[in-house]
Order: sequence, then C-alpha cells, then structure tokens
Amino acid sequence: MEDSRTPLNDEDHKANSCPLCNIPGQEVLAEFPRWRLARTKTMKQHRERLMLYFREHVKTLDEQSIGEAYMLLLTIGRRYFSYTDRWAVFEPVYATVPDHWHRVASDLDPSSEDYEQILKTPRLIIHTDQMTIDRAKPESLEGLPENPSSAGQQRARSS
Repeated sequence: MEDSRTPLNDEDHKANSCPLCNIPGQEVLAEFPRWRLARTKTMKQHRERLMLYFREHVKTLDEQSIGEAYMLLLTIGRRYFSYTDRWAVFEPVYATVPDHWHRVASDLDPSSEDYEQILKTPRLIIHTDQMTIDRAKPESLEGLPENPSSAGQQRARSS
C-alpha cells in the first residue's frame, strides 16, 4: 500500500516546474506557517504588487484557508499600501499560474500597465484609512475567462 504522504511523480513534476514553488528564498518578503509573501514577477508599473501564495503546491483550498489568506492580506496591506488611499485584492480570472493557489494585491494606479485589466477583474477594494472593503465587479463579464462559482475552485492569478 502506498503512503499517501509520498508525492506522486506527477506531483513532483508539477512542483518542480511551478514558478511559485521555485521562488528563491531571498525574494520572499514574509513567511507564515502556511503562506509566503513575495512581489509579483512583473510589477506592471505599480509601486507595490504583492502575491500571497500557499506554501504547498495545491490548486484549491477550503473556505477557512481562503479566509485566512484574505485576513493575512488585509493585515499585510496596511503596511505595504500605506502610501495610497485604496488598493485591491484580485480574483484569479487572469491567472498565469492556475495550478498553485495564490492571490495578487496591488495599488490602483490608473497609469499602471494593467489598469484596463484591473477594471475588468472582480476585486476587493480596500480603503486604507478606515480599512473598509468594497467588492467591485466589472459591469460586463463578457470575454473574461470562465470563473467557477465556488471559491475553493477558483483559478489562481500571478502575473
């Protein structure tokens, strides 16, 4: 009988080729028991663009873990986005690494390279001063990649 804790060769291959599993330690800004924080590979002209990712190579998470991730992002964001009045955590509809659970947070700079994409992306907007949160959904979701309804099944985002 096979030990369930022993990764399958296919899982080893996925983890070895996964860009998030291979972020060098010196690029990790903060570590938590189940999470790591790093800047995204491309900043797209944002002053700050962060990614919180699960330590283990998993595509989906349970709702409690997702809640933990968002609570961490809200705490982290108070420090990293103190320079702006609003910032956002994005739903993973434009994921470039869909097989490893993570979320991207950035400022909402209209002069950034991806501002048009930001407007098309469902997101939580956090108001820095009062830490209030608004949910922003694009007016039209036409042309967006398919976004599963279950939070645990959502695709990840990284670019």
